[in-house]
Amino acid sequence: MHITAEKIKEAAEALESTELKSFMFQEPTAGPLTRRRRSSRSTGRSRRSTRGTRRSTRGTRRSTRGTRRSTRRSTRRSTRGTRRSTRGTRRSTRRSTRGTRRSTRGTRRSTRRSTRGTRRSTRRSTRGTRRSTRRSTRRSTRRSTRRSRRSTRRSRRSTRRSTRRSRRSTRRSRRSTRRSRRSTRRSRRSTRRSRRSTRRSRRSTRRS
Repeated sequence: MHITAEKIKEAAEALESTELKSFMFQEPTAGPLTRRRRSSRSTGRSRRSTRGTRRSTRGTRRSTRGTRRSTRRSTRRSTRGTRRSTRGTRRSTRRSTRGTRRSTRGTRRSTRRSTRGTRRSTRRSTRGTRRSTRRSTRRSTRRSTRRSRRSTRRSRRSTRRSTRRSRRSTRRSRRSTRRSRRSTRRSRRSTRRSRRSTRRSRRSTRRS
Protein backbone atom coordinates (compact mmCIF):
# COMPACT_ATOMS: atom_id res chain seq x y z
CA MET A 1 0.00 0.00 0.00
CA HIS A 2 1.52 3.31 -1.10
CA ILE A 3 0.67 6.20 1.21
CA THR A 4 -0.38 9.18 -0.88
CA ALA A 5 -1.41 12.72 0.02
CA GLU A 6 -5.06 11.89 -0.64
CA LYS A 7 -5.05 9.03 1.89
CA ILE A 8 -3.43 11.29 4.50
CA LYS A 9 -6.11 13.91 3.94
CA GLU A 10 -8.85 11.30 4.30
CA ALA A 11 -7.36 10.04 7.60
CA ALA A 12 -7.12 13.59 8.99
CA GLU A 13 -10.73 14.30 8.04
CA ALA A 14 -11.85 11.06 9.75
CA LEU A 15 -10.00 12.07 12.93
CA GLU A 16 -11.56 15.53 12.86
CA SER A 17 -15.06 14.09 12.49
CA THR A 18 -14.67 11.91 15.60
CA GLU A 19 -14.41 13.04 19.22
CA LEU A 20 -10.65 12.28 19.30
CA LYS A 21 -9.76 15.80 18.05
CA SER A 22 -10.37 17.25 21.51
CA PHE A 23 -7.87 14.79 23.00
CA MET A 24 -5.23 15.28 20.31
CA PHE A 25 -4.58 18.93 21.24
CA GLN A 26 -4.77 18.35 25.02
CA GLU A 27 -1.70 18.62 27.24
CA PRO A 28 -0.60 15.38 28.98
CA THR A 29 -0.71 17.07 32.45
CA ALA A 30 -4.27 18.33 31.99
CA GLY A 31 -6.94 16.81 34.16
CA PRO A 32 -10.14 15.13 33.03
CA LEU A 33 -12.71 17.23 31.20
CA THR A 34 -15.59 16.11 33.47
CA ARG A 35 -15.66 17.03 37.18
CA ARG A 36 -15.48 14.26 39.71
CA ARG A 37 -18.52 13.51 41.76
CA ARG A 38 -18.43 12.64 45.47
CA SER A 39 -20.29 9.35 45.19
CA SER A 40 -18.22 6.12 44.98
CA ARG A 41 -20.08 4.95 41.93
CA SER A 42 -19.31 8.10 40.04
CA THR A 43 -15.61 7.93 41.03
CA GLY A 44 -15.29 4.42 39.60
CA ARG A 45 -16.96 5.45 36.43
CA SER A 46 -14.81 8.58 36.12
CA ARG A 47 -11.64 6.55 36.61
CA ARG A 48 -12.72 4.12 33.93
CA SER A 49 -13.58 7.00 31.59
CA THR A 50 -10.20 8.68 32.22
CA ARG A 51 -8.42 5.38 31.49
CA GLY A 52 -10.38 5.03 28.25
CA THR A 53 -9.59 8.58 27.25
CA ARG A 54 -5.88 8.06 28.02
CA ARG A 55 -5.83 4.91 25.91
CA SER A 56 -7.63 6.70 23.07
CA THR A 57 -5.18 9.63 23.24
CA ARG A 58 -2.24 7.19 23.13
CA GLY A 59 -3.76 5.47 20.11
CA THR A 60 -4.30 8.76 18.34
CA ARG A 61 -0.74 9.84 19.12
CA ARG A 62 0.64 6.58 17.74
CA SER A 63 -1.53 6.88 14.62
CA THR A 64 -0.41 10.48 14.06
CA ARG A 65 3.23 9.46 14.53
CA GLY A 66 2.80 6.63 12.03
CA THR A 67 1.18 8.94 9.50
CA ARG A 68 3.95 11.52 10.00
CA ARG A 69 6.65 8.90 9.50
CA SER A 70 4.92 7.51 6.43
CA THR A 71 4.53 11.00 4.94
CA ARG A 72 8.20 11.77 5.62
CA ARG A 73 9.28 8.52 3.97
CA SER A 74 7.04 9.11 0.96
CA THR A 75 8.32 12.66 0.55
CA ARG A 76 11.94 11.48 0.84
CA ARG A 77 11.34 8.77 -1.77
CA SER A 78 9.62 11.20 -4.12
CA THR A 79 12.44 13.75 -3.75
CA ARG A 80 15.05 11.04 -4.37
CA GLY A 81 13.19 9.88 -7.48
CA THR A 82 12.89 13.43 -8.80
CA ARG A 83 16.59 14.06 -8.16
CA ARG A 84 17.56 10.88 -9.98
CA SER A 85 15.27 11.70 -12.92
CA THR A 86 16.66 15.24 -13.16
CA ARG A 87 20.23 13.88 -13.06
CA GLY A 88 19.43 11.40 -15.83
CA THR A 89 17.83 14.10 -17.95
CA ARG A 90 20.81 16.41 -17.44
CA ARG A 91 23.24 13.67 -18.45
CA SER A 92 21.18 12.80 -21.51
CA THR A 93 20.96 16.46 -22.54
CA ARG A 94 24.73 16.85 -22.13
CA ARG A 95 25.36 13.76 -24.25
CA SER A 96 22.94 14.96 -26.92
CA THR A 97 24.58 18.41 -27.00
CA ARG A 98 28.01 16.77 -27.37
CA GLY A 99 26.73 14.65 -30.23
CA THR A 100 25.20 17.67 -31.95
CA ARG A 101 28.46 19.61 -31.57
CA ARG A 102 30.43 16.75 -33.13
CA SER A 103 27.92 16.48 -35.99
CA THR A 104 28.07 20.24 -36.62
CA ARG A 105 31.88 20.11 -36.70
CA GLY A 106 31.77 17.26 -39.22
CA THR A 107 29.27 19.10 -41.37
CA ARG A 108 31.38 22.25 -41.28
CA ARG A 109 34.48 20.32 -42.40
CA SER A 110 32.57 18.59 -45.17
CA THR A 111 31.08 21.88 -46.37
CA ARG A 112 34.52 23.51 -46.39
CA ARG A 113 35.97 20.67 -48.45
CA SER A 114 33.02 20.72 -50.86
CA THR A 115 33.25 24.51 -51.29
CA ARG A 116 36.98 24.27 -51.99
CA GLY A 117 36.40 21.58 -54.62
CA THR A 118 33.60 23.55 -56.22
CA ARG A 119 35.73 26.70 -56.31
CA ARG A 120 38.58 24.87 -58.02
CA SER A 121 36.23 23.24 -60.53
CA THR A 122 34.49 26.54 -61.24
CA ARG A 123 37.82 28.28 -61.82
CA ARG A 124 38.92 25.63 -64.30
CA SER A 125 35.55 25.64 -66.05
CA THR A 126 35.45 29.45 -66.23
CA ARG A 127 38.91 29.57 -67.82
CA GLY A 128 37.89 27.08 -70.51
CA THR A 129 34.55 28.77 -71.08
CA ARG A 130 36.18 32.19 -71.41
CA ARG A 131 38.49 30.96 -74.12
CA SER A 132 35.70 29.18 -75.98
CA THR A 133 33.29 32.09 -75.56
CA ARG A 134 35.78 34.59 -76.97
CA ARG A 135 36.22 32.54 -80.13
CA SER A 136 32.54 31.71 -80.48
CA THR A 137 31.41 35.27 -79.77
CA ARG A 138 33.60 36.71 -82.49
CA ARG A 139 32.28 34.25 -85.06
CA SER A 140 28.69 34.58 -83.88
CA THR A 141 28.81 38.38 -83.93
CA ARG A 142 30.04 38.38 -87.51
CA ARG A 143 27.33 35.93 -88.57
CA SER A 144 24.64 37.77 -86.66
CA THR A 145 25.56 41.13 -88.22
CA ARG A 146 25.38 39.63 -91.69
CA ARG A 147 22.02 38.01 -90.97
CA SER A 148 20.62 41.19 -89.43
CA ARG A 149 21.60 43.21 -92.47
CA ARG A 150 19.92 40.70 -94.76
CA SER A 151 16.78 40.64 -92.64
CA THR A 152 16.56 44.43 -92.56
CA ARG A 153 16.81 44.58 -96.35
CA ARG A 154 14.07 41.98 -96.73
CA SER A 155 11.84 43.71 -94.21
CA ARG A 156 12.22 47.03 -96.01
CA ARG A 157 11.25 45.41 -99.31
CA SER A 158 8.24 43.73 -97.76
CA THR A 159 7.09 46.94 -96.08
CA ARG A 160 7.30 48.81 -99.38
CA ARG A 161 5.22 46.15 -101.11
CA SER A 162 2.64 46.11 -98.34
CA THR A 163 2.29 49.89 -98.37
CA ARG A 164 1.71 49.85 -102.12
CA ARG A 165 -0.95 47.17 -101.77
CA SER A 166 -2.67 49.00 -98.93
CA ARG A 167 -2.78 52.22 -100.95
CA ARG A 168 -4.33 50.38 -103.89
CA SER A 169 -6.93 48.74 -101.70
CA THR A 170 -7.89 52.05 -100.11
CA ARG A 171 -8.31 53.65 -103.52
CA ARG A 172 -10.55 50.80 -104.64
CA SER A 173 -12.64 51.00 -101.49
CA ARG A 174 -13.12 54.74 -101.95
CA ARG A 175 -14.26 54.22 -105.53
CA SER A 176 -16.74 51.56 -104.49
CA THR A 177 -18.18 53.79 -101.76
CA ARG A 178 -18.60 56.65 -104.25
CA ARG A 179 -20.42 54.38 -106.65
CA SER A 180 -22.72 53.08 -103.93
CA ARG A 181 -23.59 56.62 -102.86
CA ARG A 182 -24.41 57.56 -106.43
CA SER A 183 -26.67 54.54 -106.85
CA THR A 184 -28.51 55.31 -103.62
CA ARG A 185 -29.07 58.89 -104.76
CA ARG A 186 -30.47 57.73 -108.08
CA SER A 187 -32.80 55.26 -106.39
CA ARG A 188 -34.11 57.97 -104.08
CA ARG A 189 -34.79 60.26 -107.05
CA SER A 190 -36.65 57.54 -108.90
CA THR A 191 -38.82 56.80 -105.84
CA ARG A 192 -39.68 60.49 -105.51
CA ARG A 193 -40.67 60.69 -109.16
CA SER A 194 -42.89 57.61 -108.91
CA ARG A 195 -44.63 59.06 -105.85
CA ARG A 196 -45.28 62.33 -107.68
CA SER A 197 -46.75 60.51 -110.68
CA THR A 198 -49.07 58.42 -108.47
CA ARG A 199 -50.32 61.57 -106.74
CA ARG A 200 -51.09 63.27 -110.08
CA SER A 201 -52.97 60.24 -111.36
CA ARG A 202 -55.12 60.14 -108.21
CA ARG A 203 -55.99 63.83 -108.56
CA SER A 204 -57.01 63.42 -112.19
CA THR A 205 -59.29 60.47 -111.37
CA ARG A 206 -61.00 62.47 -108.62
CA ARG A 207 -61.71 65.45 -110.95
CA SER A 208 -63.18 63.24 -113.60
